[in-house]
Amino acid sequence: MYKEIIKRTLDLLFEKKYILMRALFIPFLILSIIEYYSTHIMISKSTFYILTALSFLVTIVMSINVHRILLLSEEETPKWGVYKFGQREISFILKGIGLGLLMALVFFLVYFISLFIGKFIQGFFGSNVAYFYNILVVVVLVGFIGMITSRISLIFPSIAIDKPLDFGDALALSKNYKLLVFMMVIIFPILFATVVSFVYGLVIKFLMALISSDLSILYSLLNIFVTVFTIGFLSVTYEYIISKQPIIETQEKLNEIEFIDNENSFKMIIDDRYETTYEQLKEDLIKQYKPLGFDEIVVDKDTSFMLKNKDNQESYILVTHMNNEFIVETFNVKDKPILSID
Repeated sequence: MYKEIIKRTLDLLFEKKYILMRALFIPFLILSIIEYYSTHIMISKSTFYILTALSFLVTIVMSINVHRILLLSEEETPKWGVYKFGQREISFILKGIGLGLLMALVFFLVYFISLFIGKFIQGFFGSNVAYFYNILVVVVLVGFIGMITSRISLIFPSIAIDKPLDFGDALALSKNYKLLVFMMVIIFPILFATVVSFVYGLVIKFLMALISSDLSILYSLLNIFVTVFTIGFLSVTYEYIISKQPIIETQEKLNEIEFIDNENSFKMIIDDRYETTYEQLKEDLIKQYKPLGFDEIVVDKDTSFMLKNKDNQESYILVTHMNNEFIVETFNVKDKPILSID
């Protein structure tokens, strides 16, 4: 499981590196400006709070973009990422604040109870026993808080892709994967961040001393790099657990095939529970349109496939698979699709 998640995370980050770089360019610029102002210019306390709030909001948007890029198809994510505050972003922030408050409450509650017990132990067994008891309490408390936090954190990728979970859902979803989630969401990212931050932090300090202190901008790049990997492990852990959930059979009626016929375009929206597959639709489209000159495959991905005519680049045939639907679309094409659907 662990190896599978680590490999999947690295594969996804490498596969979508250019999409991530494009979507994170604006956050990088904003965070770099904030970093520069915070370290090179004397600012008032109010300005500091404003910059801190702005940095927090940029990090939230960046996190949502990374989750969406890793978990959704390229067609479902804007080219430069999502930069608006709607219900998704507000829910992300509120759930994050709620999680923080809940964990703080649990921490202080357990801490004060253990403190009372510690006084009792010290009085009856002496300070040496109380010392080891305190160490044990800290280890257990940190582990418990980390375990609960990691499990509830599954709400964040779910919110980012518009399939929100509440705290109870996240705990139920991860009940058979407690150690896996703890290791992949907390322990492994902390180890990764510690090593990378230490090594590249030394390099950045060396470059700043050798060339210019203005290179502190590289800290923003380092922080984004570490953040992306941390979010990546959370996203893929969520994806893995979701993929292991039993499929609940339903008797829900199939949606009728929807046809949208405009002047220059034609679209079919097909429930993916029909007796057809994404590969079958691709074969049908190639068989029908290749003799008509559409023999140039310009997109061939897991969820999208496009044919074009090299003599008429404004025309195309496209099939996508998303949200439990196949969408077949033609533009500037005379013949409508003929598909094998039962």
